[in-house]
Amino acid sequence: MASTRNQIVLAEHKRTFEQRVAGGREFNKLLRDMGAEPQRFEEDRYDRHRWWIYITLPKHVRELFDIHLDVLCLSAAYERVEPRILNLVSERLRAHDTRVDPDFAILLAPDPAASDLVRRRRGQLAILAIDTNELLNGPQIGLRERIAKIMVSHDHYDLTLPITEPAAFYGRQDEVAELEFTLDRGQAVGVFGLRKAGKTSLLNFVSQRRISSAKPVAWLDISVLQTAEAFQLDILEKCHKLVQKYGGKQPRLMTLTRDGNPNPSVQIGSYWIRDLNLLLDSIPDRLELFIDEIDQAWAGRSNLESEEAIAVLRCLTQLRGLIQSREAEGKHGIAMVCAGVDPAIFESPLIDGRDNMLYKFARLSFLSPMSRDEMAEMVRSLGRRMGLRYSDHRTIDFLFREFGGHPLLTRKACSTAARSRPENEIPWHVPVSALEGALAKTGPNSPRSQVKDVLDSFTEWFGDEAAMLPLLWSDDQHERADAQEWVRSEPDMASHLVSYGITDEDWNPRIHAMRSLVVG
Repeated sequence: MASTRNQIVLAEHKRTFEQRVAGGREFNKLLRDMGAEPQRFEEDRYDRHRWWIYITLPKHVRELFDIHLDVLCLSAAYERVEPRILNLVSERLRAHDTRVDPDFAILLAPDPAASDLVRRRRGQLAILAIDTNELLNGPQIGLRERIAKIMVSHDHYDLTLPITEPAAFYGRQDEVAELEFTLDRGQAVGVFGLRKAGKTSLLNFVSQRRISSAKPVAWLDISVLQTAEAFQLDILEKCHKLVQKYGGKQPRLMTLTRDGNPNPSVQIGSYWIRDLNLLLDSIPDRLELFIDEIDQAWAGRSNLESEEAIAVLRCLTQLRGLIQSREAEGKHGIAMVCAGVDPAIFESPLIDGRDNMLYKFARLSFLSPMSRDEMAEMVRSLGRRMGLRYSDHRTIDFLFREFGGHPLLTRKACSTAARSRPENEIPWHVPVSALEGALAKTGPNSPRSQVKDVLDSFTEWFGDEAAMLPLLWSDDQHERADAQEWVRSEPDMASHLVSYGITDEDWNPRIHAMRSLVVG
């Protein structure tokens, strides 16, 4: 039968790939032995050391691993794979090619350490790393066995660091839309919620979307900067780089040299607002400033020395003045997105008896736990990468009842339950009993201990409201009714219980696993 034009081109590209890439012929044999078919070989237009391959898995493998779309493979002929290579894979998947599976990819490289790099980024994206040296030097483990191995060995639920890759970000679509709407209007918003509720992950996701839309973005983390001078210098240096990025004319600054290095002969605090104003003039659009750990600038809550926290707060007040003056002059200014646990910096009218100049400067947005549907999407998608199935709606019901959609608590329960998987059973349909067993576990790093950490954190920040919980959740119906009537008549007494997802709107436990810690 005559070959089509597309088949001829595919064969030519396949032959070129095998000639140029060490281990390329052996990799194609891996595909052939499993019955997988490469649909396209594409040499990277920017780097001839890289090839993009699109692979269709055979039907029985697609059904076994729940990978029904084509699999993306990056062949990178680097002896050392760096994180930026994994970012390339993530970016290619982010391009929304509906033919390619968004949760799984293959990396082919002559680097035995690539597997460790992938493992350290678990929870972000499921990537099978294949060492081409291994393909060249001995008998080959089948591709099906390789996929099964990473699904069993990589725990994508066990993720405690903020999410940086869009492929690992779930739900929060209303919050994302709200933040982007606020940024487009040039306003300031503060996102507040419990520790590990996903605030930094949300800011990461939105800031990356804005960068992809060619918006000038700067990111500051007050807990890392530690001092007011570091805060001032960080924003100046990042704005200097943005001027370079967008091809603007660099203004003559007092605080920075023309190369963007700190000027050691000048006190930054005396000139930073002047220089920031000049830099903003050279940036072609409104600066979008993301500030994490904003409550570190509130002396009563900060881990910083009291004087440093006050100094950082003074910087934020100066920023507000600059924003207002530029707005009055009709110039583009700064839109701010801040994140923290305690909104007092924008919520309290006074600081030590004096006016708080940041009072109501930012609109408050509270990041409560996920909805049931968002939580279910996260649980099922991460489970797919591990060969786990949450097809029984009772498992989702159990997780939402006990953990209320809190992302960290939910992932911790799923991670613990996954350890009871029968050996090498893929796929494993997770039963409710496995989740019940996970919740019953005690000790450090157990789901129950994580629930206690969330409660302890809320109690530390909002002790008066936490003290209401034994009454609101009392077994005594009359005591419970009296407490609920009390908070209805005095809503400020328990205003954060609902917004932070500790209770539902009727003051009942949202995280039901927390109730036993409160009432015994």
